[in-house]
Amino acid sequence: MSTSFPNLTAQCACGTVAFETKRAPIITAACYCHSCQEAGRQIEQLSGAPPVLDADGGTQFILYRKDRVTCIKGAEHLADRRLTPQSPTRRVLATCCNSAMFLEFSKGHWLSMYRARFAGDAPPLEMRVMTRDRRDGVVLPDDVPNLAGHSGKFMGKLFFAWIAMLLRR
Repeated sequence: MSTSFPNLTAQCACGTVAFETKRAPIITAACYCHSCQEAGRQIEQLSGAPPVLDADGGTQFILYRKDRVTCIKGAEHLADRRLTPQSPTRRVLATCCNSAMFLEFSKGHWLSMYRARFAGDAPPLEMRVMTRDRRDGVVLPDDVPNLAGHSGKFMGKLFFAWIAMLLRR
């Protein structure tokens, strides 16, 4: 994608928390792994929480380098959730309205921003990953690649983003 990609804003459902992203994302993907499905169900059960899971059980993310995402308001309303205390993955919620804002792997160099937190100008979905874990009976459309795991393209984009960050996390 071009370096002239517009900055985008991700907001919680009530508008109290907002993030600004700079430049183009690494990739946009929907994940169907068991962890994303379970976390989505748990988050959606919180009082007033907006949807996390799509009707087919996937969770759409826009992945950005960490150095290209800034909380511009409401940081005091952010809280972590983990599926288990030792999980290397944390999902960060805006506690004002229980909106899932982003997912972070503790050793990763990127943030997986929940696509639903962006207004209509969010970049389109590029692929579905971990589809081998989707719910029984779910038939996915063929509008984008549907990958059983993570593709070489997906991993390559993450790797090259890390190189561009001079291997920083």
